[in-house]
Formats: sequence, C-alpha cells, structure tokens
Amino acid sequence: MTAIIINRNKILLLKRRNVPIITNPGIWSFLSGARDVNERYIETAYREIREESGIDRRSLNLLFKERMLIADRKRGIMWLNWVFIFRSNTGIVRLDYENSRYRWATIGQIEKEINYTNIFINNKELVKRIRGYVYG
Repeated sequence: MTAIIINRNKILLLKRRNVPIITNPGIWSFLSGARDVNERYIETAYREIREESGIDRRSLNLLFKERMLIADRKRGIMWLNWVFIFRSNTGIVRLDYENSRYRWATIGQIEKEINYTNIFINNKELVKRIRGYVYG
C-alpha cells in the first residue's frame, strides 16, 4: 500500500532511515506499508499515515484509490499495489523511527529529484492523477 498526502499543493515525502532493517534505506519516498492480517487496505493506509507521519485520519480527505500495476525495473519485478491519494488539512508531521526527515515538495521538484527512487514517480498515469489533484 502506498499513500500520497497533499497539503497546500505540495506532496509529503519521507526520507527512509539509512539502517539495514529499513526497506529502501536512505531514499525519499511516499508513505508505504504492509497490510496486517484481515485489515482492509484503506485501514492500512490510515494506520501507516498515523504511524509514519502522525497525521490523523480526521485531517485527511480521500481523493483517489486504485490498485495499480507497478514495475520495479531495477529489480525486474512487477506487482499490484493499492495506491491512495489524500488531501490533508495539516502540514504538521511527526516522524516515527522508520524515517529520518520529511519535506513538502511540488510535483515538479519530485520529477526532477536525482535521488528520488520511489518507483511510483515513473508511473505516468499516477503522476497525471497527482498533478490533477494538486492543480485542480
């Protein structure tokens, strides 16, 4: 599951802590996480958002949800993943242990980011949707 948070036309990026036990250490990415047994994917999204950013579900408005085919060309794998886009009425973020930093970036900044390795930015359909929600 991946969650994209928009606040004031910027998108929340989290920098994964650079330690071996963390998935994708040291990169900037959208919020993501694994579903618990018998948990609905939307509940996974709300839980992971709260855990990783401190943003409560009452501050979120769901804009988009869809299962998308994702390709990781570096690893040569593809899979289906739930993607959620939310608008948040708060820009206040409280990080947990998984992430070392956060920032609010424009879609243009994300597209130009050299060390931005989140595979979702390569999905043109998703970028188009994010752009639509950011700029109306």
